[in-house]
Amino acid sequence: MLRRLPRIVQLAVFAVATLVLMATSGCAPRAEIRSAEQIADIAPPTFEVIPGRTSIERFDPPGAGAGLAMTIGTLAHNPNAFGIHLEAVTYTVFLEGKQVVKGALAPTVYLEPGATAPVDFDIVTELRGSGDLLRAVVRAFADRPLPFRVEGTLRFRSASHAFETRNRVLVEGTTLARQTVQAPLLRLDEDDSRAFLLRSDVPVVQVVLLAANPGDIGYFLHGKDLTLSLGGWPIAHSDMRPVPLAAGEATRIDLLFYPVVDGLADDGQASLRAALDGYSTLLRLEGELSMDVLGVDSFPVPSGWSVTGFID
Repeated sequence: MLRRLPRIVQLAVFAVATLVLMATSGCAPRAEIRSAEQIADIAPPTFEVIPGRTSIERFDPPGAGAGLAMTIGTLAHNPNAFGIHLEAVTYTVFLEGKQVVKGALAPTVYLEPGATAPVDFDIVTELRGSGDLLRAVVRAFADRPLPFRVEGTLRFRSASHAFETRNRVLVEGTTLARQTVQAPLLRLDEDDSRAFLLRSDVPVVQVVLLAANPGDIGYFLHGKDLTLSLGGWPIAHSDMRPVPLAAGEATRIDLLFYPVVDGLADDGQASLRAALDGYSTLLRLEGELSMDVLGVDSFPVPSGWSVTGFID
């Protein structure tokens, strides 16, 4: 077509086309990077169980709280050849294959290439109404490891990109109970303990104990053939019904003793009469106490324990 136009028209057309091309080239952005090619796969952080940091921290059997607290200690590892920031972990914990808790962490951990950092998953849950899980936890106190699995998603970033993973298994393993059963701390509540007459011929000594469980395992405390002494003389015997003591908690225990006056020695009768008449009298309680962890075992309170105090 240009051949049919006069020479001057052809030159004008080329001039206009050149100006348009120059204007278009000047407005378009110029990329500094000609191409990009991924030379290695980008891998999310991995997690490894730390056995020394993974254990059942607290357990209360039904009747003493029915709660479980445990820690899954892990090391987060950066498998990449560049540093990353681990920003968030959204997770679900399974014990014995049963989902027990969901949670989220914001560790804000920076990991150099190949580096590791500790990340703990703290679990607190109730076992009430879950017989299979309760039995599995109880067996962890009898050398049968409790299996666990943590699933979740991760959010992390490099210097130039942010990443979020699909849901997957983050870590799995087994654990046992860390603590053993600890004997209760017992003391006499002197203000509420007393001696009185139920009838003219039926004396009663009410012994009120304050019992604290200093350990991380709940149990039932019960006693057999407890001996009550007044003024240094034994005057009555009785058993203690099972009383729940949750881990780290305290409770009140009321015991009633019914001395048989005719069966007491003269000194025993005199001590009982002094207490009944309101005189300050030394009281002592001793005997056999046991701590029962439901479904696990019964542990005796170390011999030599006793509770002493005065009643008015």
